[in-house]
Amino acid sequence: MKKHLLALAVLANLGGCAVMETASVGQSNVDWASSIVSSENVEIKDGKASLVGESGSLSTVVYKSSTKTRLDQIEISQVPVWDNWQAAGKITPKFAKDAPVLIPVSEGNYWLLSRHKKQPKTGYHAWHTTDMKNWVHYGPISNHDNRWVTSAEYMDGKFYIYFDKPNDEDPHLIIDEDLTDGKQGKVVGKVFEDPTHGSDMSIFRDDDGLFHLIYEDWSPVDPSKHAWDSPLAGHADSPDGINGFEPHEYVAPIDQRTTATGRILPYKPHPNQLEFGRDPTPYTYEEHEGPQDAFGDYTMIKVGGHYYLFCDYDPHDENKSMRVGRWRTDDITKEFVWDGEVGEGFHPDPTVGFAEGKFYLLVQRSGTDFISDGPWIDGVNVRAGVDTDNDGKVDQWTPFTKVKETYKAKEGFTRVVESTPAALDVSSLPAGYQVTLEFKLSKHNDQRPTINGVKVTAL
Repeated sequence: MKKHLLALAVLANLGGCAVMETASVGQSNVDWASSIVSSENVEIKDGKASLVGESGSLSTVVYKSSTKTRLDQIEISQVPVWDNWQAAGKITPKFAKDAPVLIPVSEGNYWLLSRHKKQPKTGYHAWHTTDMKNWVHYGPISNHDNRWVTSAEYMDGKFYIYFDKPNDEDPHLIIDEDLTDGKQGKVVGKVFEDPTHGSDMSIFRDDDGLFHLIYEDWSPVDPSKHAWDSPLAGHADSPDGINGFEPHEYVAPIDQRTTATGRILPYKPHPNQLEFGRDPTPYTYEEHEGPQDAFGDYTMIKVGGHYYLFCDYDPHDENKSMRVGRWRTDDITKEFVWDGEVGEGFHPDPTVGFAEGKFYLLVQRSGTDFISDGPWIDGVNVRAGVDTDNDGKVDQWTPFTKVKETYKAKEGFTRVVESTPAALDVSSLPAGYQVTLEFKLSKHNDQRPTINGVKVTAL
């Protein structure tokens, strides 16, 4: 039989129920929380149900009709905030130093680029692992002049390795087909020039094939006073990772500027920016009123329909140390929203990737890296019951079942991860007039799940 989505009833209050006929195909995920029957240690607010204790329960009617309907599946979604990160000790190789770059090519085929502690006069080196535990060192992939590697992608057997030259400025590109030979690949040269001098960029190839470049825009800040980061980021794209990157192609993905004063002031460039001679473009910025937080050294991953951007986070509050900041959006062409932070007390220069069924957030100069099962927070058990005789009472239940979102790397893409929704199979239940869900929620890794949507599919 053809499956279709049923629109859920939008009810006026938490305790009410409403009768509705089977709705049109294609609608889903409306205000399911309007028909709460009971709850314990669960806060209902803005259509979301959040656990507020160690454990809690929730009962809600998700469908009611004047005619019998047989259901197939119920999908449950959580808020997309990615708080589920845990310290995991150092995952990067023993001799890796400086900003790491993780490149998960495919299952069991993971590369990491970084400087080598024992070989400071070379550029970045390559390590390989099949399990994110045991690393094999293969030697340099860039020379000393091209050592400020910031990000990398992989496409059709080729590694696209982006480096700043000089440091924190002017992204350049190396294309390398073999990271095992200990040699630098083909140097393409400069691929992007930001007039504000900022860079420390992230490269991300989306599943439509476009390369997206997120970079620091230093125009509103003296970067030397903000860990060489900025409250403003820029976004450019390219069809091939080489041509077409232009400043300010999209709205700023991050814009935490305060009010501009209109005064243009100079700043001293980073010493490493003078390594190859002074750039003739003035090192100036527009003064802004008051303190500003600063962000930079970006890395991005897509999980399901959400893009997550990780970065340095340098708070203006002198009592708050540097750490990883997180941003997210469901539209890469728009401004991102704040998603939270990870760790504290270190300059991260992070890199993010999916490997061995886990998400890895690797940082420099810290005693620990971080690992996550994904944005979904465990601790959700659910059962469904159906009213078969239209008396308002459940006549048959499914067993309580643990549900969770699952993830799989999209073949051919380094930082695109497909998600399968958390779902409860209810096809074994008979047809009925009303469907009730009962949740048992519990805390997991010091995180509490928040349910924000239910989607019903009928046979």
